[in-house]
Amino acid sequence: MRAVDYYRLPVYSSFMIRRALIAFLVLGLFATALSAGPGRDGQYIMLSGQSLDYHRDLDRGLTLWHFEKEFYIPGLEKCAAWVVSYGMKSYGGSWDVSFLRSGRTVDLENGPHTATYQAFDLNGRSFFLKKLALRPYFLGGITIPFIRVKGGSFYRGKTLNASYFGAGLNVGAGLWFDVGPSVFINAAVMYRWVGFLYAYGEGKGRDINDLRVGYMGPEFGRMLRTDVLTLTVGVGFVL
Repeated sequence: MRAVDYYRLPVYSSFMIRRALIAFLVLGLFATALSAGPGRDGQYIMLSGQSLDYHRDLDRGLTLWHFEKEFYIPGLEKCAAWVVSYGMKSYGGSWDVSFLRSGRTVDLENGPHTATYQAFDLNGRSFFLKKLALRPYFLGGITIPFIRVKGGSFYRGKTLNASYFGAGLNVGAGLWFDVGPSVFINAAVMYRWVGFLYAYGEGKGRDINDLRVGYMGPEFGRMLRTDVLTLTVGVGFVL
């Protein structure tokens, strides 16, 4: 029994030491953030990674028809994305324009193909605790998304590419941490509501409302809809 206790003691102590070191590191960062002021204002570039969780019409595969042409809308489900942003930071908040891109492989009738979700976002942030280096904020903005599915449209035996265009709104909250005069870290949770209005299959665009569920079936009768929960972490540089 003593041998077992003697063996376990160093493991337990090492675990406790690691937890204590992490706790001290976190407390140190918060102490630094609370004692330091915000970094400098100006134009910035930010690089971010996002985790996207799609719901509604984009968490399953869906096929819609326009007479003899099929449009395949893939189920994107959970995936990762990268984001590049350019914006302006001030004492009270920030705004930026972002480009987001994520992709995955989907299985179609003629084999695996690539589906990409891309979007241009315009977002604004309103800071709280403005005199500190660590500032919470609320976020609001708009998004212009488009999905491209290589080989995702079929017409009389011919394989075409398919694209879907729409618009949506962003809301969220996060933390902005100035770790230096010109460097900051951004972390946020954002909710996107998106509606896709038009489908293209290398030809004239079609109103998604007018597409049909099945060959010569009933009209779909609405736009494609999805809501997306986004978790993002990024690092930025004031120019």
